[in-house]
Amino acid sequence: MRKEIFILSLLVISAILPVVSAQEDKNICAVYFTYIGCPNCASVDPVVLTAWMEKYPNLVVIEYMWHGGDWQDPNSQFFGEYTQKYKIQAAVPQFVINKNNIKLGGLQVPTAEEDIKTKESNPCLLLDKSILFEELNLNELKAKPKIWANGKILIKQEDNWIFQWNGEKIPEGAIGNKTINNSLTKKLLFTEDISKVLEGKKFKIAEPQRADFSASVFAGSEYLPYVEFENAIEIDLGKTEPTTKPTESGENGDEEIKKEEIIELPFIGKIKTSEISLPVLTVILAIVDGVTNPCGFFVLFFLLAALLGLAGSRKKIFIVGGIFIFFFALYYFLFMAVLLNIFMLGKEMAMLTVIAGIVCIIAGLLNIKDYFLFQKGFSLSISKSKKSKLTELVNNLSLAKSIPALILGTTIIASTVSLVAIACTFGIPLAYTKILTSSSLPYMQYYLYLVFYNIIYIIPMALIVSIFAITLGKRKFGKTWIRRLKLISGLIILFLGSVLIWNFTLLENVTFLFYIIISAVILSGLIILFSENFKKFKHQK
Repeated sequence: MRKEIFILSLLVISAILPVVSAQEDKNICAVYFTYIGCPNCASVDPVVLTAWMEKYPNLVVIEYMWHGGDWQDPNSQFFGEYTQKYKIQAAVPQFVINKNNIKLGGLQVPTAEEDIKTKESNPCLLLDKSILFEELNLNELKAKPKIWANGKILIKQEDNWIFQWNGEKIPEGAIGNKTINNSLTKKLLFTEDISKVLEGKKFKIAEPQRADFSASVFAGSEYLPYVEFENAIEIDLGKTEPTTKPTESGENGDEEIKKEEIIELPFIGKIKTSEISLPVLTVILAIVDGVTNPCGFFVLFFLLAALLGLAGSRKKIFIVGGIFIFFFALYYFLFMAVLLNIFMLGKEMAMLTVIAGIVCIIAGLLNIKDYFLFQKGFSLSISKSKKSKLTELVNNLSLAKSIPALILGTTIIASTVSLVAIACTFGIPLAYTKILTSSSLPYMQYYLYLVFYNIIYIIPMALIVSIFAITLGKRKFGKTWIRRLKLISGLIILFLGSVLIWNFTLLENVTFLFYIIISAVILSGLIILFSENFKKFKHQK
């Protein structure tokens, strides 16, 4: 049986990895706001726009710069719209990775390098949507941005774009009549053989423009005042290309932007993937964690059923269940806070992510094992000895002669039981806290998200307490359902762990996360169906 389980785990991992790799993208995109004459920007501009360009070839920075005090500048006006749209502080320098990860000021912006190091890809957060740079239509960019990447620059003009670079010049004889389209223009930022890409294309050789930084107005400044380029060409991209319908690649390899994806989630409704935020991720993972937590459910049912058999009082059910849920959420919050601080304080974030992924995979495999070999060998379940001690505690609790005594006794038991139960289910909290720390938030917001997570997490338990009180325990939660929940939670945690190791930033995409959960549930259903039918067939023989 152990051999079959090992083979099953390999099949599960191999099934998900192709999906993950298909989701991978190449570029890390960020939006950067700065203005000429800003003292803090003077020290940050060279770091973001030159130093990082050399260190991270896949980094793309869309820069909006203007002269301080020029409120009529298109970039300045765009910055005002942008800050209103995302409810962020109207101050520079400002480095935007996503709506939940914004670095502000001369001290914070340089710390964004840690995010760049840990990300393999990142969409550009524009005014109206979040889109991958590979799918971005350059003509849809508002105002007059500069796009920096790989030591090169694209500068938006009124009717065209200026592309500038250092190195080999392009002879006029290379100019042809083939149109340079959107994809080819972006390709220029990353190619090392610019002459080959431009051969036979239609463009104009131009005089290079100096790219000024904030320090350019500070006489004798120690910071880099500007960047000069050796070569420049003008590119006419024509009118904005349609983005609602995908088309096949053209002669020059141009690809239209895909239609913005809209998904419909159960109980949530239709949502745009570009508008999905950290709160939605929190809700989804917390619900999944709450519904597939076999240890928490088992202890709760055990307590309620034992008390019901001794007393049969709805009032006592609500008291015991409510106190248990409170302490379970409290200790779960403290446990997640520890994980959060480990990720936040850890310097080797990539290594911590791998460790978290390995732990999740091990926990997932152990839960899957418990479906086939329940509580045999090493297990993340509550042991029989602990269950017998729990029975004794509950029996003693039923002897309480007053409500205050019942509350005190339940508080002591709930604290003990909660600590025991938390130890057997930590895969999803581990994955969630890793996702949470990938967003740069004010310190207290991290803990508010943990509180929010735990409020959502205990909703299923609260419903069960209510059902128990109303039906006086006619519904039972036996070994069969514990095993099934073990299988479902095991597969979800296994998938999450695999993605954490492969590319944890994919977990920030709700669509991808939702498909992981649905895939785990469907696969669990197939395994349960096959396993139980096989047992019936074997028993009939």
